[in-house]
Amino acid sequence: MAEITSSGYISIREHIVGNWKKVVLLTSDNIQVFSTNIGGTKASWTHTKSTEEKVVGYNDFGEPITEQVAVESNPNMEITVTVTGADVMGTVSKVRVLDTQNRIMTEETFSPFTFENSADELTLKVKIQVPQQ
Repeated sequence: MAEITSSGYISIREHIVGNWKKVVLLTSDNIQVFSTNIGGTKASWTHTKSTEEKVVGYNDFGEPITEQVAVESNPNMEITVTVTGADVMGTVSKVRVLDTQNRIMTEETFSPFTFENSADELTLKVKIQVPQQ
C-alpha cells in the first residue's frame, strides 16, 4: 500500500480550507438556528500556517521568480466561531462544519449555551486534526 507524502497531507489540508465553507449551530434536537460562511465576520480559519518559497514563474533570462506563499503544514487546523445573542436566541449545543455541497464534514456536541439577550457571546474553537502518519 502506498503512503501519503507530506505534500499529500498539505494538499488534503488545502482542500479542507478551500471546500469546508459553512458553520451551523444547532439545538439539542438538531434544529439549525444559525449559519455562517467561514471567512466572514463570524467564523474564520485561525490555525497558524507556515510559509515556503515557491517558484511562480521565470524572468526573461530563464531565472526562477519566487515568492513566499502560505502552506497548510499545520496538522492541527482550527475554525473560530463567535456568535452573539443578536445573531441567535435560545440554547445551542452542537456545531457542524459543512462543505460546499452542504454535506456534514464534522460535528461536535458541547455544553448547552443559552443566549438570553443580544449581549451574550459564545466563542467556539472547532479543532480538526489532519496529521501526517
